[in-house]
Amino acid sequence: MGIWIFVIIGIIVLIWFKLKLPFLIGRMGEKFVSRKLLELDQTRYRILNDLLLPSQGNSVTTQIDHVIVSNFGIFCIETKAYKGWIFGNANQDQWTQVIFKFKKRFYNPLRQNYAHIKAVEELVNPIFPNARVYGFVAFPHADKLKISGTDSVGHARDVVAKISSLQIPIISDAERDKIYELLTNADIKDKAQRKEHNRNVRALKK
Repeated sequence: MGIWIFVIIGIIVLIWFKLKLPFLIGRMGEKFVSRKLLELDQTRYRILNDLLLPSQGNSVTTQIDHVIVSNFGIFCIETKAYKGWIFGNANQDQWTQVIFKFKKRFYNPLRQNYAHIKAVEELVNPIFPNARVYGFVAFPHADKLKISGTDSVGHARDVVAKISSLQIPIISDAERDKIYELLTNADIKDKAQRKEHNRNVRALKK
């Protein structure tokens, strides 16, 4: 009888781990990108991670992996912790992950990030109309990226380089700090609302 208890516990642990694995891998990718973003000059760039904002789109809320507020613009980054080769085009609805003979289709993250950009614009632009919002997609663990029709997709180092390449100020230091404060205050920290958001995301993927 005792051995069966261990077998049942083992099965439960395996099921739990299988369900949690995509979430854990995603979090690891986001942590990696967060550390890479610290290479930006912290006196000129304000970094926010895991931002949950109100949305006017199909869902009540939208979750953004990383938002950087600077004098040169606002940057929304969607992180995808996929390995292997990634194929896609900016105008395609689905992209493809390939690892040897394994293939997986997934929703175009540029389109996903577009909703994030709009959520930030809806909050910021009525008060700061000169603040431009840019979108990037980071694949920190991909072996090879074959993405056409855009220059807004890359490894974490590529995204940091693209952000750093924009050096024409469009907002003042004071405006930058007020935008950062605005987004920080808008961030939904309530655990119940965050759980509800995650449930809605999982339901859409079914």
